[in-house]
Amino acid sequence: MKPVPEYSTVRQGVFHWQGYEPAVKCDCSSTALVTSAGLIFIDPLPLVEEALQDLVAESFSAPAAVVLTSGNHQRESLPLARRFGIPVFAPEDAGEDIIADQRFRSGDPVAGMKSISLPGFGPGETAFLHEGALIFGDALINLHPEGLRLLPAKYREDKKQALLSLPALKELNPRVLLFAHGQPIVQEAALRLAFLIEESMAV
Repeated sequence: MKPVPEYSTVRQGVFHWQGYEPAVKCDCSSTALVTSAGLIFIDPLPLVEEALQDLVAESFSAPAAVVLTSGNHQRESLPLARRFGIPVFAPEDAGEDIIADQRFRSGDPVAGMKSISLPGFGPGETAFLHEGALIFGDALINLHPEGLRLLPAKYREDKKQALLSLPALKELNPRVLLFAHGQPIVQEAALRLAFLIEESMAV
C-alpha cells in the first residue's frame, strides 16, 4: 500500500495511523507506543518518511522493536525493522510464512507490554496491554459503519474457541482501545468492551 501521510497522537506516548489496503479491500491501522523497552511499533503500515521521523521525535524514545499481533500482519514490519535496526517479534503460533527475529508465547510479557492470547480468531492472535492502552489485531475491529464488533465469524479460525477466549479480556479495564482495523476508542473504552463481550457470549 502507499505510505500513510500522517499519524495522530492518541495520548502521550501512544500513536495511531490508518490507510486503505486495496489487497484486502479494507482500512488498516497501526499503533506505536512507548514502553519501558522503548518505542514499539505494532502491526505497522508504511508511513511517509517525514511523518515517521516526526513520530519518533515526538515519542522522545528510541525505536526498540516491531511486534506483530498475528500471522496475518507482516505488513511493513521488515522494512521498518531494517530502517531502525530493531527486531521483529511474532507469536510462536503465527505460522511459518511470518518472518521474525524472535517468537513469543502469547501470554508472556513482550517488549514491555502484557500480552493476551486470543486463540480462535487467527494464527497466533494476541492483544497487548500497556498502561491502559489495549491493542487488538484482528479479534476486535472498529470500522465504519458497524463500529466496534468481533471479527466476523466467517474469518475466524475456530468460532467456538474464539468466543471462549473473550473472558480473558474482562478484567483488563482499558482506558483506550486500539485496533489493526479501525479508529481508536478513547471514551468509555472499558464499558464498551465489557458490553461487547457480554453481548457476544450471550449469542
